[in-house]
Amino acid sequence: MRNYRVFFFILLFVFIYQLSYSQGQQIRTFQIKVVADEEFRSVSDWHLEIKRLVANSSRVFEKAFGIRFEIKTIEAWVSDNSQNSMPDLLNDLRRKIPQQDCDVVLGFTEQPYLEKELGGIASYLKCYALVKKMKSSSVMTRMIVHEFCHLFGAVDLNEEGSIMDKKNPGSKFDEFTAQIIRINKNRIFSVYHFPISGKNMDETIALCNGRKKLCRGEEEIHILLASIYLEKEDYNAMMEECLEALKINPDLPDAYHHLGIAYRRKGQLDQAIEQYQKMLRLQPDLPEVHYNLGIAYIKKEMFDEAIEEYQKAIELNPFYGKAYANLGFVYLQMEMADQAIELSQKALDIYPELAEAMSTLGAAHILKENYSEAEDYSRKALQLDPKLSGAHNNLGTIFMIKNMSEHAIEEYRKALELNPQYAQGHYNLGRVYLLENKIDQAIGHFREAIRLKPGYLKALSNLASAYLEKDMWDEAVKECQRVLSIDPDYATAYVNLGLAYMKKEMNREAKEAYQKAIVIDESIPQPHNNLGILYEKEENFDAAIREYQIALSLKPRYLQAHLNMGNLFFKKNEFQTAITHYEEVIKINPQHAQAHNNLAVVYYYQEEFEKAWEHLIKAEEAGLQVHPDFKKELKKKLKK
Repeated sequence: MRNYRVFFFILLFVFIYQLSYSQGQQIRTFQIKVVADEEFRSVSDWHLEIKRLVANSSRVFEKAFGIRFEIKTIEAWVSDNSQNSMPDLLNDLRRKIPQQDCDVVLGFTEQPYLEKELGGIASYLKCYALVKKMKSSSVMTRMIVHEFCHLFGAVDLNEEGSIMDKKNPGSKFDEFTAQIIRINKNRIFSVYHFPISGKNMDETIALCNGRKKLCRGEEEIHILLASIYLEKEDYNAMMEECLEALKINPDLPDAYHHLGIAYRRKGQLDQAIEQYQKMLRLQPDLPEVHYNLGIAYIKKEMFDEAIEEYQKAIELNPFYGKAYANLGFVYLQMEMADQAIELSQKALDIYPELAEAMSTLGAAHILKENYSEAEDYSRKALQLDPKLSGAHNNLGTIFMIKNMSEHAIEEYRKALELNPQYAQGHYNLGRVYLLENKIDQAIGHFREAIRLKPGYLKALSNLASAYLEKDMWDEAVKECQRVLSIDPDYATAYVNLGLAYMKKEMNREAKEAYQKAIVIDESIPQPHNNLGILYEKEENFDAAIREYQIALSLKPRYLQAHLNMGNLFFKKNEFQTAITHYEEVIKINPQHAQAHNNLAVVYYYQEEFEKAWEHLIKAEEAGLQVHPDFKKELKKKLKK
């Protein structure tokens, strides 16, 4: 025992001697959640052993870097005996033990089948480390120090004697490792944020590039650089580092994962999926790969596949807040608002500051027409992340629904400034311009949405609507047929196609288009209204009235159907019924000039000249130039 203690203190002295920390600098303390599996807990004093090991390791770090580790809690962990490698067992640890309010989770295991495995494993980005029971406390202390170094950005090296030597970790901090740890001293311990930022990333890049010049075949240098380039959104540099790493080790899982992310963000989705699948062949139980594969499937609108990947990610890590949030987003794209709300709320239960989940909640409440809640969640999302384009898009939609077009345009523009490739933002801005009768601008944004997202049915359909507004009938027909070639059951395309045919006076074709729309979706009122117009042209008034009535039963505040009914009953000299429908139009839009004009005419025929004059003036105030002869005649009647 005495010899063991002497050896340990010599080892500790070597650590301290090799790199001494300036006592005048501030010590930073990190909170550790320690867990031990059932095999490690088989001895009675396992608590004490863990405390000694962590204290000794912390002492080394404190002397060298001013970094102290304190145990916040010690817990039991029932490890999965079917896992046969340290990476798989680390995933099991992450699946069962949440990080919560601790900086690091440190696991101890004594699984017998791990004898030939490395003594430990750690994840820089995920804030977890795992060490196995080893032959002596001194060796375990050295291994814990080694894994703590990984948590502060250090990588395995081919450097004899270094604590980071990958074949046989030594007892000293080499200068490269020491500099990396110093840069990471104030790192963030959160899976939702990259550990370092700004100049710290640039310093790390410079250090790693200097190290690479030694040509020692250290693949983890390339992976660290790839992670930083990913955060800096320099995807070409990131891919170059991954390819260099794979030259050293063709079976390096992280390289394939990073390549997948780079391809995905460059829009090369099939290549991204291929890289993720290579990664999964090497490590099938890594939740982050399933998560990223889900993103690729979302972008390809393969929603069933995306759901399957997110469910797998959550199964592998029930504390994976972003996976819940993205699964909620998938359901949002499928317009399944209740499921989107439920999953977004689960994400926020895990991580209350997850802005993306808050934004999805806002969008889901828009679908449910809960506009107050939608605005509240969207504004909270922007407080958490002012650069979240989806939340600005939500606010734009809320303002558009409230007929606040200027505010809607402002929010959609903010969304597009933050993300010019945001197809939905272009589509929504096009919709506002269409409502504002700014048709050329609407067409421009619909076209851009389609360029960014080929096959974007809503954008294609609204582009057809914009062409209809510009009397570009042939172009409208072409876009409708394009929509129907993608989705033969897209009812709105048949409605627009019918309108285009009506304008071209192809009434038979228009009727066929409207009837197809009704067969596909019985709930939409517009094809019934437009069939009514066609029947009215044929003077089949009973059929026309029937269609208008169906349209109004589906949408009681359908202005155009009420106006058409008023006009039809006026033709039939059923003035009181006509008045009823014109008054409904004015309830919906008090400034509707044509309805006021028509009421003036009806009241004139009923010899209610004062009411007629009142509505004539309102028609003029609303911008309509009334017929001068009618106005003159009405004045005469009033004088009499």
